[in-house]
Amino acid sequence: FFFASIVFAGRYTSQRMEKSAMDRTIPPAIEYPRQPVDEAMQVLTQIMYLIVYVIVILFVIFPLMSGTVFPNFAELSTIFSDVNPWAYAGLGAAIAIGLSIVGAAWGIFLTGASIAGAAIRAPQIRSKNLISIIFCEAVAIYGIIIAIILNSKMKASDTFGEQQMNELKAACYTVLAAGIAVGVGNMACGVSVGIVGSSCALADAQNSSLFVKILVVEIFASALGIFAIIIGILQAQAAVFPN
Repeated sequence: FFFASIVFAGRYTSQRMEKSAMDRTIPPAIEYPRQPVDEAMQVLTQIMYLIVYVIVILFVIFPLMSGTVFPNFAELSTIFSDVNPWAYAGLGAAIAIGLSIVGAAWGIFLTGASIAGAAIRAPQIRSKNLISIIFCEAVAIYGIIIAIILNSKMKASDTFGEQQMNELKAACYTVLAAGIAVGVGNMACGVSVGIVGSSCALADAQNSSLFVKILVVEIFASALGIFAIIIGILQAQAAVFPN
Protein backbone atom coordinates (compact mmCIF):
# COMPACT_ATOMS: atom_id res chain seq x y z
CA PHE A 1 0.00 0.00 0.00
CA PHE A 2 2.88 2.36 0.81
CA PHE A 3 4.58 1.80 -2.57
CA ALA A 4 1.22 2.03 -4.38
CA SER A 5 0.57 5.39 -2.70
CA ILE A 6 4.00 6.67 -3.80
CA VAL A 7 3.39 5.60 -7.41
CA PHE A 8 -0.08 7.17 -7.43
CA ALA A 9 1.23 10.42 -5.93
CA GLY A 10 4.05 10.55 -8.49
CA ARG A 11 1.70 10.05 -11.42
CA TYR A 12 -0.74 12.62 -10.06
CA THR A 13 2.05 15.18 -9.59
CA SER A 14 3.42 14.63 -13.10
CA GLN A 15 -0.05 14.99 -14.62
CA ARG A 16 -0.60 18.22 -12.71
CA MET A 17 2.76 19.58 -13.88
CA GLU A 18 1.99 18.69 -17.49
CA LYS A 19 -1.43 20.28 -17.24
CA SER A 20 -0.05 23.45 -15.68
CA ALA A 21 2.60 23.67 -18.40
CA MET A 22 -0.09 23.33 -21.07
CA ASP A 23 -2.17 25.99 -19.36
CA ARG A 24 0.81 28.37 -19.50
CA THR A 25 1.57 27.75 -23.18
CA ILE A 26 -1.87 27.30 -24.75
CA PRO A 27 -4.48 29.84 -23.70
CA PRO A 28 -8.01 28.53 -23.34
CA ALA A 29 -10.60 29.22 -25.99
CA ILE A 30 -12.49 32.27 -24.78
CA GLU A 31 -15.53 33.91 -26.33
CA TYR A 32 -14.30 37.51 -26.40
CA PRO A 33 -16.92 40.24 -26.80
CA ARG A 34 -16.77 41.63 -30.31
CA GLN A 35 -18.94 43.75 -32.53
CA PRO A 36 -20.23 41.55 -35.36
CA VAL A 37 -18.48 42.25 -38.63
CA ASP A 38 -21.66 41.67 -40.63
CA GLU A 39 -23.19 44.86 -39.23
CA ALA A 40 -20.62 47.02 -41.00
CA MET A 41 -21.17 45.32 -44.32
CA GLN A 42 -24.93 45.43 -43.78
CA VAL A 43 -24.89 49.19 -43.28
CA LEU A 44 -22.77 49.68 -46.40
CA THR A 45 -25.24 47.53 -48.35
CA GLN A 46 -28.12 49.64 -47.07
CA ILE A 47 -26.32 52.80 -48.21
CA MET A 48 -25.90 51.34 -51.71
CA TYR A 49 -29.58 50.36 -51.79
CA LEU A 50 -30.53 53.89 -50.72
CA ILE A 51 -28.53 55.38 -53.59
CA VAL A 52 -30.20 53.00 -56.05
CA TYR A 53 -33.65 53.87 -54.67
CA VAL A 54 -33.01 57.60 -55.08
CA ILE A 55 -31.84 57.13 -58.67
CA VAL A 56 -34.89 54.99 -59.51
CA ILE A 57 -37.28 57.52 -57.96
CA LEU A 58 -35.70 60.50 -59.75
CA PHE A 59 -35.20 58.95 -63.16
CA VAL A 60 -37.98 56.31 -63.39
CA ILE A 61 -40.90 56.93 -61.03
CA PHE A 62 -41.10 60.71 -61.38
CA PRO A 63 -40.91 60.59 -65.23
CA LEU A 64 -43.60 57.90 -65.31
CA MET A 65 -45.84 60.03 -63.11
CA SER A 66 -45.25 62.92 -65.52
CA GLY A 67 -46.42 60.81 -68.48
CA THR A 68 -43.08 59.99 -70.04
CA VAL A 69 -40.75 57.01 -69.85
CA PHE A 70 -37.49 58.94 -69.95
CA PRO A 71 -36.88 62.17 -68.06
CA ASN A 72 -36.24 65.41 -69.85
CA PHE A 73 -32.47 65.49 -69.47
CA ALA A 74 -32.30 69.00 -70.90
CA GLU A 75 -34.42 70.32 -68.04
CA LEU A 76 -32.47 68.30 -65.48
CA SER A 77 -29.23 69.72 -66.87
CA THR A 78 -30.66 73.22 -66.60
CA ILE A 79 -31.66 72.63 -62.98
CA PHE A 80 -28.23 71.34 -61.95
CA SER A 81 -26.34 73.96 -63.98
CA ASP A 82 -28.27 76.79 -62.28
CA VAL A 83 -26.90 75.74 -58.92
CA ASN A 84 -24.03 77.94 -57.78
CA PRO A 85 -20.77 76.20 -58.80
CA TRP A 86 -19.19 77.07 -55.44
CA ALA A 87 -21.83 74.85 -53.81
CA TYR A 88 -20.48 71.85 -55.72
CA ALA A 89 -16.92 72.68 -54.73
CA GLY A 90 -17.84 73.07 -51.07
CA LEU A 91 -19.86 69.86 -51.21
CA GLY A 92 -16.82 68.01 -52.57
CA ALA A 93 -14.61 69.17 -49.68
CA ALA A 94 -17.36 68.33 -47.17
CA ILE A 95 -17.81 64.82 -48.59
CA ALA A 96 -14.04 64.22 -48.46
CA ILE A 97 -13.67 65.10 -44.79
CA GLY A 98 -17.09 63.79 -43.70
CA LEU A 99 -16.89 60.28 -45.17
CA SER A 100 -13.22 59.98 -44.12
CA ILE A 101 -14.13 60.69 -40.50
CA VAL A 102 -17.05 58.24 -40.73
CA GLY A 103 -14.69 55.52 -41.98
CA ALA A 104 -12.08 56.29 -39.30
CA ALA A 105 -14.66 56.34 -36.49
CA TRP A 106 -16.22 53.12 -37.76
CA GLY A 107 -12.83 51.37 -37.84
CA ILE A 108 -11.88 52.60 -34.36
CA PHE A 109 -15.24 51.40 -33.03
CA LEU A 110 -14.74 47.88 -34.41
CA THR A 111 -11.09 47.59 -33.37
CA GLY A 112 -11.45 49.30 -30.00
CA ALA A 113 -14.34 47.08 -28.95
CA SER A 114 -12.34 43.93 -29.69
CA ILE A 115 -9.18 45.23 -27.98
CA ALA A 116 -11.10 46.25 -24.86
CA GLY A 117 -12.85 42.89 -24.67
CA ALA A 118 -9.85 40.69 -25.38
CA ALA A 119 -7.54 42.68 -23.06
CA ILE A 120 -9.57 41.52 -20.07
CA ARG A 121 -8.07 38.03 -20.31
CA ALA A 122 -4.92 38.90 -22.31
CA PRO A 123 -3.68 42.34 -21.13
CA GLN A 124 -0.45 42.02 -23.11
CA ILE A 125 -2.24 42.79 -26.39
CA ARG A 126 -3.10 46.38 -25.45
CA SER A 127 0.09 48.13 -26.49
CA LYS A 128 0.77 46.19 -29.69
CA ASN A 129 -2.72 46.48 -31.11
CA LEU A 130 -2.84 50.25 -30.71
CA ILE A 131 -1.24 50.33 -34.16
CA SER A 132 -4.65 49.34 -35.54
CA ILE A 133 -6.15 52.45 -33.95
CA ILE A 134 -3.37 54.53 -35.54
CA PHE A 135 -4.15 53.08 -38.97
CA CYS A 136 -7.82 54.00 -38.54
CA GLU A 137 -6.97 57.51 -37.38
CA ALA A 138 -4.74 57.99 -40.42
CA VAL A 139 -7.83 57.66 -42.62
CA ALA A 140 -9.32 60.79 -41.05
CA ILE A 141 -6.00 62.59 -41.55
CA TYR A 142 -6.15 61.73 -45.26
CA GLY A 143 -9.56 63.40 -45.46
CA ILE A 144 -8.33 66.51 -43.66
CA ILE A 145 -5.36 66.82 -46.02
CA ILE A 146 -7.56 66.56 -49.12
CA ALA A 147 -10.13 69.01 -47.69
CA ILE A 148 -7.36 71.56 -47.08
CA ILE A 149 -5.98 71.05 -50.59
CA LEU A 150 -9.43 71.45 -52.16
CA ASN A 151 -10.18 74.59 -50.14
CA SER A 152 -6.84 76.11 -51.14
CA LYS A 153 -7.69 75.52 -54.81
CA MET A 154 -10.89 77.59 -54.60
CA LYS A 155 -10.19 81.14 -55.79
CA ALA A 156 -12.89 83.78 -56.22
CA SER A 157 -12.94 86.43 -58.94
CA ASP A 158 -14.73 89.78 -59.13
CA THR A 159 -16.02 89.55 -62.70
CA PHE A 160 -17.12 86.53 -64.69
CA GLY A 161 -17.68 86.30 -68.39
CA GLU A 162 -19.22 83.34 -70.14
CA GLN A 163 -15.84 81.69 -70.69
CA GLN A 164 -14.80 82.23 -67.09
CA MET A 165 -18.10 80.82 -65.85
CA ASN A 166 -17.58 77.66 -67.89
CA GLU A 167 -14.06 77.32 -66.49
CA LEU A 168 -15.39 77.86 -62.98
CA LYS A 169 -18.05 75.15 -63.42
CA ALA A 170 -15.48 72.69 -64.76
CA ALA A 171 -13.14 73.38 -61.83
CA CYS A 172 -15.92 73.05 -59.24
CA TYR A 173 -17.16 69.79 -60.78
CA THR A 174 -13.60 68.46 -60.65
CA VAL A 175 -13.34 69.39 -56.96
CA LEU A 176 -16.64 67.60 -56.32
CA ALA A 177 -15.39 64.47 -58.09
CA ALA A 178 -12.15 64.57 -56.08
CA GLY A 179 -14.06 64.86 -52.82
CA ILE A 180 -16.36 61.95 -53.66
CA ALA A 181 -13.43 59.74 -54.72
CA VAL A 182 -11.45 60.45 -51.55
CA GLY A 183 -14.45 60.25 -49.21
CA VAL A 184 -15.80 56.94 -50.49
CA GLY A 185 -12.31 55.43 -50.74
CA ASN A 186 -11.35 56.45 -47.21
CA MET A 187 -14.64 55.21 -45.76
CA ALA A 188 -14.08 51.80 -47.32
CA CYS A 189 -10.47 51.86 -46.10
CA GLY A 190 -11.51 52.70 -42.52
CA VAL A 191 -14.06 49.89 -42.37
CA SER A 192 -11.56 47.43 -43.86
CA VAL A 193 -8.82 48.38 -41.40
CA GLY A 194 -11.28 48.18 -38.50
CA ILE A 195 -12.46 44.68 -39.40
CA VAL A 196 -8.91 43.37 -39.91
CA GLY A 197 -7.70 45.14 -36.74
CA SER A 198 -10.49 43.53 -34.75
CA SER A 199 -9.49 40.08 -36.01
CA CYS A 200 -5.84 40.89 -35.30
CA ALA A 201 -6.58 41.71 -31.65
CA LEU A 202 -8.53 38.49 -31.10
CA ALA A 203 -5.90 36.38 -32.87
CA ASP A 204 -3.12 38.00 -30.84
CA ALA A 205 -4.97 37.20 -27.63
CA GLN A 206 -5.05 33.51 -28.57
CA ASN A 207 -1.64 33.20 -30.23
CA SER A 208 0.86 36.07 -30.24
CA SER A 209 2.71 34.63 -33.25
CA LEU A 210 -0.27 35.53 -35.47
CA PHE A 211 0.05 39.27 -34.79
CA VAL A 212 2.70 40.04 -37.41
CA LYS A 213 1.00 37.88 -40.06
CA ILE A 214 -2.35 39.62 -39.71
CA LEU A 215 -0.65 43.00 -39.41
CA VAL A 216 0.61 42.58 -42.97
CA VAL A 217 -2.99 42.18 -44.14
CA GLU A 218 -3.91 45.33 -42.20
CA ILE A 219 -1.12 47.29 -43.89
CA PHE A 220 -2.48 46.33 -47.30
CA ALA A 221 -5.97 47.38 -46.20
CA SER A 222 -4.58 50.75 -45.06
CA ALA A 223 -2.97 51.26 -48.46
CA LEU A 224 -6.43 51.62 -50.01
CA GLY A 225 -6.75 55.06 -48.43
CA ILE A 226 -3.39 56.08 -49.89
CA PHE A 227 -4.62 55.14 -53.36
CA ALA A 228 -7.70 57.32 -52.86
CA ILE A 229 -5.71 60.33 -51.65
CA ILE A 230 -3.30 60.05 -54.60
CA ILE A 231 -6.20 60.16 -57.08
CA GLY A 232 -7.74 63.03 -55.12
CA ILE A 233 -4.54 65.06 -55.31
CA LEU A 234 -4.26 64.46 -59.06
CA GLN A 235 -7.85 65.53 -59.58
CA ALA A 236 -7.35 68.62 -57.41
CA GLN A 237 -4.37 69.62 -59.56
CA ALA A 238 -6.55 69.34 -62.65
CA ALA A 239 -9.05 71.86 -61.19
CA VAL A 240 -8.01 75.25 -62.59
CA PHE A 241 -10.08 78.16 -61.32
CA PRO A 242 -10.26 81.32 -63.48
CA ASN A 243 -8.37 84.39 -62.30
